[in-house]
Amino acid sequence: MEDNKTTVSFVSLGCFKNLVDTEVVGGLLEKKNIEIVSPYEQADWLLINTCGFIRDAKEESIDEILKALEQKEKGEIKHVAVFGCLTQRYSKDLQEEFKDVDILWGVNDLEELAEIIAQNKKEKYRDKELFLYDENYKRIITTTPNVTFIKISEGCNMKCSFCAIPQIRGSYRSRAIDSIAAEAAKYKDMGFREINLISQNSTYFGKDRGGKSELPQLLAEIGKLGIPWVRVLYLMPEEVTDEIIAAFSAPSIIPYFDLPFQHVAADVLKKMNRGGSVEKNLASINKIRKTHKDAVIRSSFIVGFPGETEADFDELAEFAKQSAIERIGVFDFSEEEGTEAFEYKDRITQAQIEERRELLMDISDRNIGLYNKKILGSEQEFIPLGPWEGGCTIGRIKSQAPDSDGLTRVKVPFDENYGLYKIKISGSQDELLDGEKI
Repeated sequence: MEDNKTTVSFVSLGCFKNLVDTEVVGGLLEKKNIEIVSPYEQADWLLINTCGFIRDAKEESIDEILKALEQKEKGEIKHVAVFGCLTQRYSKDLQEEFKDVDILWGVNDLEELAEIIAQNKKEKYRDKELFLYDENYKRIITTTPNVTFIKISEGCNMKCSFCAIPQIRGSYRSRAIDSIAAEAAKYKDMGFREINLISQNSTYFGKDRGGKSELPQLLAEIGKLGIPWVRVLYLMPEEVTDEIIAAFSAPSIIPYFDLPFQHVAADVLKKMNRGGSVEKNLASINKIRKTHKDAVIRSSFIVGFPGETEADFDELAEFAKQSAIERIGVFDFSEEEGTEAFEYKDRITQAQIEERRELLMDISDRNIGLYNKKILGSEQEFIPLGPWEGGCTIGRIKSQAPDSDGLTRVKVPFDENYGLYKIKISGSQDELLDGEKI
């Protein structure tokens, strides 16, 4: 560390889209000759990138702010800056609550945020224009050196009654296909083996420019680059067309379909302002599996949405079982101020919500068991992430998305070149697979 050089450490909370923002801000700061250090080191500035999506995430963000202010009081850090979704959404409240925070910023004007940190200034967030980064932004790397994420768009045009993201992030803005491809090519040259394309709604990509989804064209271009693994995250199920399904046949594209159905009961979907039905969803799943023999489907469901009856939940549980979706995430309904659903009556008790969540998770465990049995003895490509106890290596196979679908353990010492290799699946314990290097 150079004498008198300003140092910054980060805490990045929430989704991978937030992680990209953290890396962009880090790159902007490095450009200004500021040194990025570990959160475990003393730093001049601690920057917290917050999440403001649901109650649990907001509470985690508040806890991190309080912890940072305690560090500041002890003299372990000099300044605290807080930015991201929570501060974008609750700017006035947080300014009143956390007067000792040096900078409270939102999700836009990230270049200006870096500039005022470089100048050790305190300045009020003005939110002048919606932010959208491109391939020319250098990013710091906070992931393992073989996995990264590319944000293909910003914002959302959906009007889901339970979601505050459009209020926080603004309307949907797609990046240019050439820009995304250029960024992907740069990361391939840097040695990344897995690139995850992320968005609030990847199926909507390009529709803000008029016409239909440009996701198929994007995947065709990315497929030409020779990146070993390319994964697409967050597809709006009701917008998945035959053309989009076929586009996952492009080279390098993993047939991993992230389809957050949220529910299947007609009355609940109507109140959610979402489309789909049991029949439509099953037809889409069947088409995906018929087109891609190794397809893996992930979905998320909300339990306890206001007015959700026992019959509604039974319909959802039966769909989860019948579809045998390999990866299921279950979330409790979160009351979010400013959303349409916040005003809905007929609330479900917490005891009912917990019971329904547990029932769905039991079905999830069953589905995972069926999938694990199906791939037992199969050859899989493996991406190593780090050393594991007992001289093993921990990592993932293609059907395991980062931080979502469990891990795979291989009985060989970790090789620090982070290269892909073939393994044979030899066993499983719920979401932990065991493999042997071939």
